[in-house]
Amino acid sequence: MGKKHSHSKTYYNDIALKLAHRVLGIEHLHYGYFLPGQKAVLENLPRAQAQYVKNLLSFIPKKGIKHIFDVGCGTGGVATELLKKKMQLTCLAPDPYLITKTKENTKNRVETITDLYENVEGPSGLYDMILMSESCQYVKIKEGWEQHSKFLRPGGYVLIADFFRIRELDQPYLSKSGHPLKEFIETAENLGFSLIKKQDITKFVAPTMTIYQNLITGKIFPVIEAIFEFTARKFPRFYKIMRKFLKNKVLFLKTKYENQGPDIFKKYKSYQVLLFQKKS
Repeated sequence: MGKKHSHSKTYYNDIALKLAHRVLGIEHLHYGYFLPGQKAVLENLPRAQAQYVKNLLSFIPKKGIKHIFDVGCGTGGVATELLKKKMQLTCLAPDPYLITKTKENTKNRVETITDLYENVEGPSGLYDMILMSESCQYVKIKEGWEQHSKFLRPGGYVLIADFFRIRELDQPYLSKSGHPLKEFIETAENLGFSLIKKQDITKFVAPTMTIYQNLITGKIFPVIEAIFEFTARKFPRFYKIMRKFLKNKVLFLKTKYENQGPDIFKKYKSYQVLLFQKKS
């Protein structure tokens, strides 16, 4: 049976994850949870990310959860914490690098799948919980819930932490990422899931955007501009070709990321921790 979905659509997201892991040296590839008074600077991000994981795992029911499917496992940061709770884990990511790091970080104590979630075919009713930490936005809504329904036992849970769109994008250069929150919940309910717990953590994670915005606009784009300037002086012919094909794209990305601050994020997005239960 042929693949239903190609990895090409998530390829650049995986590159960004690798860059964050290799360059910034952070183990968790997700937002941080900043407590009141905690400054939004890169040095505080690892601690804020640990706080994020602690909050996320507090949503796991105390009874009846043993086998968890970690969909979009990153480098295995959350899986490592789940192993401390004696959970049996299957970890999925579409990129071999992320799976390799997950195996290293968990000391090969988890089962792994290198593929997109939509393509996975396996035994029905195998898992007690499906966990998606900032990965559900990459899976189409209906297909995601159909997969959840297939893989979960009756009464099993879906735990999701991600940002969702809460209003129409009414100006240019805004990020389109995230599913519409209302549609996402309604689809879940229509396909046999009940929302049993919901927490809005937008104000705690939004400071992460300050770090990313400062890093991209204050560090990465100045390097790109320096490369353009060097190329223009040393290799003028090549610069003309590079400028023709890349200038507009670079300017677009620069303007886009200048519109990715915490205030814009809070205006258009809502970061939710959602716990659903599959109806028996």
